[in-house]
Amino acid sequence: PLHQLEIALKLADDGIVEPIIFSVNDGELREIYQQHNIQVVVLDNPLEHIYQRDIYDEALGSFAKEIKALNIDVMYINTLENFFMVDVAQMLNIPSVWNVHESEPWQTYFNRFGTEIAARALECFRYPYRVIFVADATRNRYLPLNSHHNFTVVHNGLDLQLLKSAAQKWSKQSARSTLEVKNDEIVILLLGTVCERKGQQDLVKALSFIPETESQKIKCFLVGDRPNLYSLKLHELLTELPEEIKQRVEIVKETPETAKYYLAADIFVCTSRVESFPRVILEAMAYNLPIITTPVFGIVEQVKPNVNGLFYTPDNPEELANVLTSLLTDEALRHRLADNSKYVLESLNTFAEMTETYGQIFREAYFSLDKLAHRDYGTYVRIN
Repeated sequence: PLHQLEIALKLADDGIVEPIIFSVNDGELREIYQQHNIQVVVLDNPLEHIYQRDIYDEALGSFAKEIKALNIDVMYINTLENFFMVDVAQMLNIPSVWNVHESEPWQTYFNRFGTEIAARALECFRYPYRVIFVADATRNRYLPLNSHHNFTVVHNGLDLQLLKSAAQKWSKQSARSTLEVKNDEIVILLLGTVCERKGQQDLVKALSFIPETESQKIKCFLVGDRPNLYSLKLHELLTELPEEIKQRVEIVKETPETAKYYLAADIFVCTSRVESFPRVILEAMAYNLPIITTPVFGIVEQVKPNVNGLFYTPDNPEELANVLTSLLTDEALRHRLADNSKYVLESLNTFAEMTETYGQIFREAYFSLDKLAHRDYGTYVRIN
């Protein structure tokens, strides 16, 4: 959602699009959009409790009438979950752009919708003007679906001005003080929604393998907890750690106030099993942190091993402990990787480059159909 928000705000400010934001779920970003005078439309999910193709077609036909009334020029569909909006765009003869962030196997991703609708979801890959992936590795996984040669990659860029604004009220010292971190403690940060895909249990398990002399130096924050079975197991694992380690670990609920954790941190850890081009990795670089991560999908397009980060194998906490120990014991290595992070970030796609590319693709999509063929449906993106 933040990715879409930042693109919409930037292209609207540049006068390239007039966005209308559509969602089947209300959320906290609605207020931000409305503060920028951007229309937000929330409608019920048309696929609720629908698993048969004929009922799907009927429901989408009715839903398309509501979308048609919005007078849309181009539809920008975010994430695989919204595949049905690609189908709606096809019904209304509106050019579409589909942004895929997921790296899960396409062969099984849509199975929960039932076989008939899952098959239709896979057919939708041929309809958009462009299917935009955010990592080469993710696009490569989906290449068998590229029958219409409409796949492309636009790597995510980070809005550094927004990041600086969020960090302005904190210094490293004040952030550490607020989090009750001692001057001689080394802060390990893992930030992301607690769930099986993110693999946070690796870090908790790894802590028991770190030598006692080093574990006494650490303070560990796992930020992004939310109620689920994986979280329950994570908390259970924490209780099984020796008391002297357990008291050095804090599991923090999901919060938009992430700047203080980044500023307080000395090492950033990512334990994900499946990612595309994660924002948290870019943010860790922007905060000049050394990174320990799993080398999955687009992460290897972000982190340069032995330059600004180190890799470990997913679901191998002992290996993670060894890599962590190397940074805990080698201050020079820790600082070298940290210092290099900003240079690696500078070598990646910038926010300006990313939004310029999206703007260009939206324009191309708009002109990809004869205006006479779709002028009556005329703005998710109204092209100026």
